[in-house]
Amino acid sequence: MTLMHERLTPAPPRGTCLGMPAFPKAAKGALQNQQLRKNLRHATTVIRSKRATRASEVSNWEELRRAGEQIKNRVGRHLDHYLIQAEKAMTEAGIKVHWARDAEEANRIVIDIARSKRTQEIVKIKSMATQEIDLNEALEDAGIAAWETDLAELIVQLGHDRPSHILVPAIHRNRSEVREIFKKEMGLWGAPAPDGISDNPQSWRALPGPICVRSSCAPRWRSPEATSSSLTPAPW
Repeated sequence: MTLMHERLTPAPPRGTCLGMPAFPKAAKGALQNQQLRKNLRHATTVIRSKRATRASEVSNWEELRRAGEQIKNRVGRHLDHYLIQAEKAMTEAGIKVHWARDAEEANRIVIDIARSKRTQEIVKIKSMATQEIDLNEALEDAGIAAWETDLAELIVQLGHDRPSHILVPAIHRNRSEVREIFKKEMGLWGAPAPDGISDNPQSWRALPGPICVRSSCAPRWRSPEATSSSLTPAPW
C-alpha cells in the first residue's frame, strides 16, 4: 500500500494485481457493464478478423501454430534449463542478470539500481511481470516515478486502471474513453493533450509529441544549447 503523500504518478485502483477477485466472480459484475461489453465485442471482433486475414495468407498456418505451441510448452517444462541458458547468453553480451526469490526482492533490486543512478524517474516497457509484483507502486513508495511507454499501458496508467489482457492491456477501453483520459490526465502529469484531440487515430499522426525537461514540457524541438543529458522523453 502506497503511503499517503503527493503522488508522482497516477494512482492505480486499491489492492494489488494478484489480489483481484477470481475471474468467475469478477465477471459477474463486469457483465452488467453494457459499455464494457460493447467495447470488448468490438475489439475482439476486429482482432479475430485481422487474425483470420493474416492466417489465410499462410498455407501451413495451423502447422506453424502447433509448432509454436509445442515450443512454448517445452520451454515451460524445462524453464530452469532455459533460464540458465538465457543468463549465460546475456552475461556474454555484457548484460548483468539479477535473480530474485519473490516480488519484494525483485522490487528492491530495481529500486537499488535506480537509486545507484541517482534518478527519481524511470520509463518502462510493457511487462505483465512488473504488474504482478506491483513494481510501479514499490517505486512510488521509494520516491521514484515510473512511467509506462507502451501506449496501451500508458492508457491504463493515466486511467487509474489495471490491464485487462496480457497482450492488449487496454482492450476494455474505446477510443472516446481514451480521448477523455488523455484530456483529463495528461496536463496533470506533464504536457496537456492537444486542443481538439480527436478519437480518430488518423488525425493523431500529425500531432507533435512533447519532450519533457524534468518536470516541464516543451514542443518537439531542441535548442542549440540543449544536450541529450538534459532532455528526457515525456511520459507519453
